[in-house]
Amino acid sequence: MKIKIPYKSVVICSIFLGVLISIQFKTINLENEGMTTSKKGEQLLLELKSLKTVENSLKEQINTIKRDIDKYKDGDDILKAEINYYEELAGYTNINGPGITIKLINNGSEDSIIYNYDLILSIINKLNSAQATAISINEERIVFDTYLNLKEDSLYINNTKIKEPITINAIGDKDTLESALKIKYGIAWEIEKYYNYKVDIKSDDNININGYDKKIKDIDVGNLNE
Repeated sequence: MKIKIPYKSVVICSIFLGVLISIQFKTINLENEGMTTSKKGEQLLLELKSLKTVENSLKEQINTIKRDIDKYKDGDDILKAEINYYEELAGYTNINGPGITIKLINNGSEDSIIYNYDLILSIINKLNSAQATAISINEERIVFDTYLNLKEDSLYINNTKIKEPITINAIGDKDTLESALKIKYGIAWEIEKYYNYKVDIKSDDNININGYDKKIKDIDVGNLNE
């Protein structure tokens, strides 16, 4: 990312100041004819004050531009940090940090959890509400326009086929994320009680989630390949 610094403004201000001073002095010389020495002095004094005011104003503008230049130079690391932050939020960079791992383990159910993938979506929504900074399902990064699609008895996240067991990783505040799922009569309780699946949740201080490296706009939902 390139920052355009207004160097030209410094040059323009300097040229403008020189031209203005030149014009002012020419005007003073033309007006000197036919004037008394006293009036000439008064005129020169007024002109000098006017030039000083303009000069001070231009100097302040130049100093402001210089400060901006120094700010951009010194703030390079800050800009990079901000860029990285928004790239992480968009889901296109790898991220590492504390969080939780959720495993959905079949506990004797005749039906696969993929036929009730709305439950998986519910988990994702709970994690997002708990301020998760990154989420993945079976190492597939969840981004802002990720979709789940059930096709021919197979579950796809974007164009990637997802198989059991389902493992969900989430980075964020461990206690907050875990509480969002384990709340009384919440989503973990519902899955275990009504769908005969065990929801195994574990905290971890070192969770890695890879960035999303595909172009969603190129995906054709009607032509998903296994």
